[in-house]
Amino acid sequence: MMENFKIEPLKGYGDLLFGMPIDDVVEILGQPTNQEEIESAYEDDNHVVVLDYEDNDFSAYFEGNATMKLTNFYTFNEKTELFGAKIFDLNKEQLIELMKENGFEDYIEDKEDGDCISYDELNLDLYFDNNQLVEVFWECQRG
Repeated sequence: MMENFKIEPLKGYGDLLFGMPIDDVVEILGQPTNQEEIESAYEDDNHVVVLDYEDNDFSAYFEGNATMKLTNFYTFNEKTELFGAKIFDLNKEQLIELMKENGFEDYIEDKEDGDCISYDELNLDLYFDNNQLVEVFWECQRG
């Protein structure tokens, strides 16, 4: 069972670190609620496996061929923290201010695929509905 829900941009989520083998994550968290294989978004012929942990309201993405390594997270867990704040308690303006206070002022706002702000230097996407955070997606540093 996961107890640490702190986002560490470019590093991981709680005790789960980017680059961990899939077997290590399953050893820590137990069997996922659901497991799915999807096509990679990158043109490197990697396989992608998604492990869903519904009890913890998050999914972990793994990529690779011989060894599957942790590369991305998606969560809507209300206990999630970023820079010491429970981010699902904050509205969009408060989140932008939190990011600014921690040195991240540059973001891209995208309203085409829903209401999203992205911090490219952190590989972090924040999704909103009616000004409230509903989902967070972040990934490891690429290339």
